[in-house]
Amino acid sequence: MKTYLVTLITASMALALVGILSPRGAKDGIAKHMRLLTAFITVCILIAPLRDAIAALGGILSGDTEFPWEEPQEDERYEQQMNEALQNASTSYFTQMLTEMLQSRFEIADGEIRCAVTWEQDKEMLSPVRVTVILSGRAIWKDPAQIEAFVSELLGCECVSAIE
Repeated sequence: MKTYLVTLITASMALALVGILSPRGAKDGIAKHMRLLTAFITVCILIAPLRDAIAALGGILSGDTEFPWEEPQEDERYEQQMNEALQNASTSYFTQMLTEMLQSRFEIADGEIRCAVTWEQDKEMLSPVRVTVILSGRAIWKDPAQIEAFVSELLGCECVSAIE
């Protein structure tokens, strides 16, 4: 707004200077045309902000304008945080249940097997792409091919094993 007022004052002073310096009383009406031209330029400068006001009004009427007091961005941020927390909880629960299933299925002691799962976001669904079964302690003597085949068949994704 400040720049608009400075522009308006500067242009008005320049146009006034042009009006003062223009010849008076000429027969061909140059003075009339100069006054008309300077008035037209002044009116154009005065109505310049209307273009932005009309665009803002159009945005308000179409519902595209966000007002600071509505704070929809904060609501979206909270929703995104909630979805991320839910996904993290779901993925860690899935990994924990898979580990417990492998412990009971292959008779592995607690703490001797871990699973690391690589996830892929598919539209709105999260699915495992690769499972890494990490064996340690006495679990390293279990047949990793059987464990990998079981996990691959169960989840339908790639499974690899590693020894820690």
